[in-house]
This record gives sequence, C-alpha cells and structure tokens, in this order.
Amino acid sequence: MKFKALPCPLFLFAFIVFTINAAAQNITFDPWQNLSEQKNMPAPVKLQHSNNNLDLIKFHDKYYAAFRTAPNHFASAKAKLYVISSKDLKKWDYEYTISLKSDLREPRFALLKDSLFLYFFRGGTRTFKFEPKEVLVTSTSGNMQWTPPANIGLDGFVPWRLRNKKDTLFLSAYYGKELYNEKHQSDLRLLKSADGRHYTPISKAPQIDIKTAEEGEFIFDAKNNLFATVRLEGSGSLICRADKDSLYKWKFKRYKYKYDSALLFAHKDDIYLISRRNMDGPIDKSSDKKKSSRRHNLVRYSLTKKRTALFKLDKENLEVTQVIDFPSTGDCSYPAVQQINDHDFLVMNYSSNIHKKEKIWLRGQLGRTYIYWTVLHMQ
Repeated sequence: MKFKALPCPLFLFAFIVFTINAAAQNITFDPWQNLSEQKNMPAPVKLQHSNNNLDLIKFHDKYYAAFRTAPNHFASAKAKLYVISSKDLKKWDYEYTISLKSDLREPRFALLKDSLFLYFFRGGTRTFKFEPKEVLVTSTSGNMQWTPPANIGLDGFVPWRLRNKKDTLFLSAYYGKELYNEKHQSDLRLLKSADGRHYTPISKAPQIDIKTAEEGEFIFDAKNNLFATVRLEGSGSLICRADKDSLYKWKFKRYKYKYDSALLFAHKDDIYLISRRNMDGPIDKSSDKKKSSRRHNLVRYSLTKKRTALFKLDKENLEVTQVIDFPSTGDCSYPAVQQINDHDFLVMNYSSNIHKKEKIWLRGQLGRTYIYWTVLHMQ
C-alpha cells in the first residue's frame, strides 16, 4: 500500500491510525493506475478536462466501464458518456457513445437474463443547476451493439443503484428536481423490474421522505436483509436497514457526517462502504443550542478538502467505521467495484491528480479530474 506523505502532522497521525486499522483487517491495494489517459482510450473516445461519474461491471468475460467526460464537474451540453470494454484491463475496446447535447450523469450497469443494461439520466445545460429530466436505458447482448436510449418513465428522478436479486432488478432512485431550494419534495424509493425497462415502486409511500434525501445506496446481505446509506444534502446522512420480509420499511439512524457517492459491497458476511470523506469532519457542525443553515453547510463543504475512503458497516448498530483513505484529493469519489474472486476486488473512482498538491473540493470541481483503478485485496 503506497501513500504520498504530506508535511502535515495531522495527516501523518491519520495515516498511522488508518494503516493500522487496515492492517488489522488484512486489507491492501495495488498501486493506482490512471485509466483516463488518451493513450489508453480506443478511437473515437475523446477525453475532455473532467472525467468523473463512472461505473464498472464484468459481463461475458469482459470488463465494461462507463464514464462521463465534460469540460468540468458541472452541467454541460458538451458532456458525453462513453462505454469501453476490456478482457485484461490493458487494452480497451470502444463500445458506445452517448451524446444528447445536454448533461449526462449517473451511468449505472445492471445484468439481467443475459443482457447488460446501462442506465443514466439526462440533465440540463445550465452550469450551476441540477436539473434531472429523464432516466434512460440502453442495453447489449455483448456483441458491441447497443440499443438506442429509451425513457423508463422516471422523469425528474435520479438513478442511484441497481441490484439483481433472483432475476429481478431493484433500483433505488430519488426525485431530484428543485433539490437545492425550498421547493424540493423528497421522494427516495426502491423500484423493481422483471425486464429492465419497466419499473414499479415496491410500495405506495417512498422509503425515505426526509427533506433533501438522495443517493440511496443499498445492498442485500446473505440473509436477504437490506442495508442502505442515504445522503442528506446539507445536513448529513442516514444509515438504514430493512428486513427481508418488509423491504419497503427502512429503519434508520441519522448522522451529521455525509457520505457522498456512496457504494456498498460485501466481502464474506461483512459490508463495506466506499465514499467521499470530508476532511473537515461532519458537514453539520451545529449544536442543539446553535443551528447552522443548510446553505452555510454546503458553502463550507465546498471549500474543504476531500478524500475517497473505505469504511466498514456495523450491521447491528447501523454505524460505519473508517478503515483507510485511498490516494485522492480535490474532486474525487464516485467509486465502482467488481469482485474478481473471493478476496480481490477491482475498484475504480475519479479524483483530481493524486500526485500533486491537495486541493479543496470546489477547486477540484473546476479543474482536471482522472479515472483511477486498483485491485483491493481483502483476507
């Protein structure tokens, strides 16, 4: 495991603590590789300044990666989604380009009945606006031919995670229109589909309706119980659980720490979380006597440093414990994981340059970002 030491006593202390924690759990990773260099890309992929939102999956003995490339982190009509594939993670083949003259985000793969599906949402073009318009899906049988993107009837929603359970796809999605103003009405729910193109909610009521609830990441454990994290933009997060016989009923604990770009994965009977970590601590630092506003929290959050980190979920107490930071800085995270074998996991995420000086989040969002990958070893 390699880190670039920084001349900061606090960082060194954190480095020692996290390294000991990871060593105690027998977790290591290989040196991180930069996928988003033009020399690695097949024609006609043309990388732009910002390479971020991504996903990864293995299908028919090939790895598939999808990612967004755009002038910067924010909405742009120049945004494109590319799909590439590889058998060995060295030579990548071109699969598909999605370009709709609007912003494109949240690419999500899913496997169902020998088909590979890719979901994403089409957004707006106003730079600093979050405007989800429609959720689209395309699919392939693995022959390098992809169907035209089709609307799945979730206009205004944002897809977050898909899981296949007994040939049924479960999709978590949240209503994203007006997310950053007082008009927003939270509606985070779990939906299901038998064909990958038509989804119905698992219940009439949303699973979470707390204000600004979004990014509902979820996973099923070996007993088919559901565990989830929910981001509360501007105030923190929820750690959730639902019993297998009542998946519609999410019980939760609330925290002032925010887990952006959350991804859950399982190793044996344990569940781990990879997400963006705010190095300034909780997003909401208010006490009961003095409450800070959501706007104040978001501004401060944008001006602090971030890392991509690995956490472990305590299923009994609905808590997470940090295991280690990954090399990352500035604008980072949106991880993807593909299990290779019982102990090894292919991990991708994006970050500002991990070999240069650390940046605050906002500066990273306006600058160049790259897609990195490693193999995570867990004993």
